[in-house]
Amino acid sequence: MFPAVMTLCGWGMVIIWRLQGAYALRQAVWICIGTAAMLAVVRWSHWLRTLRRYPYVSLMLGVMLTALTVIIGVNPSGAGPRLWLAVGGASWFSPGIFFQPSESLKPLLVIFLAAYLSRHRTLLQLIDNGHSSALPLAFLAPLLVMWGMSMFMVIVQRDLGAGWVLYWGFLCIFFLATQRRRYAASGLLLFVLGTAFAYGASNHVRLRFHGWLDPWSDAEGKYYQFVQALEAMRAGGIFGAGFGNGTPQSIPLAHSDFIFAALTNEWGKLGAIALVILISILVQRIIRLSASHRSGSYAQYLSIGVAVFVAVQAGVNIAGVLRVLPMTGVALPFVSYGGSAMVILFMAAGIAFGCGELEANGGGSANTHGASCARSTVD
Repeated sequence: MFPAVMTLCGWGMVIIWRLQGAYALRQAVWICIGTAAMLAVVRWSHWLRTLRRYPYVSLMLGVMLTALTVIIGVNPSGAGPRLWLAVGGASWFSPGIFFQPSESLKPLLVIFLAAYLSRHRTLLQLIDNGHSSALPLAFLAPLLVMWGMSMFMVIVQRDLGAGWVLYWGFLCIFFLATQRRRYAASGLLLFVLGTAFAYGASNHVRLRFHGWLDPWSDAEGKYYQFVQALEAMRAGGIFGAGFGNGTPQSIPLAHSDFIFAALTNEWGKLGAIALVILISILVQRIIRLSASHRSGSYAQYLSIGVAVFVAVQAGVNIAGVLRVLPMTGVALPFVSYGGSAMVILFMAAGIAFGCGELEANGGGSANTHGASCARSTVD
């Protein structure tokens, strides 16, 4: 897993250095800080057991920090949604250091879900034994709460990317834990209703959807970025223009949200496929690691949660650039430029790495009611 993570980081650094040399040094610093944070999480993984006892406290902390951006949030570019909190200043970054609280919600949500699902595992097993088709309130209430939180982020904060990633990550983890199609169908229905409501209530959402349906309607104005990204990927062809020979600099924010388009322009469709395979390998290794933990345990749900959020975030970013989904402004994991996103992703990787030690020390019991679960075997 670690070589895959560092290969993605290195590939992103090469592209960022090519496009925005000033940002490359900052990215290198964030990678170093993220690596240190990952090692700290692995070294002191026993704190995950403490967080398991207080899942609501950690989750509410993340929610409060995210909601704080409505009051004192800023935008480093000076315009657009205020999704960051400013933290002092730094000599290597004169405007200051900016932290995006919605990024911290991802690992905190994973920890909350791992604790919540492992705690209610016995209830789910009893329902399965009784052949009931309904889910209890203990499994429906979190879905409604998460839906409301996502709507707040999309409509009030205008953070379509974080709202989508958190909701879809949550829904995937809950479906994998419950294996209930009715639950997934309820989540999909709520997503459709929420999307329709957000479309009517938010100009930002309407702008993104119109740009998705027909970006050429205003190719020189509001949708210039989308069109330039599509044209750059088309020009890349199969093998690409070659490193340093393409025109990714014509794409606004090519080092951030649209780094996949910049990569495709210079490395071609084959390079894009290689990147997708590399991310898939990382996700597969984390899922394989989760299979080595006890079924339904806290440690297993932690690993699954990290894999799901990496896969969902990568999928939403790539699908948005390819115009399969509306563009949401999510970073490509371990590749795009970003400080808080990079550090949080490294910490999430540390959670996955530290789950083995967590279970070895007795932190992976399947539930608090003593249900016995057999350990899965891995070839």
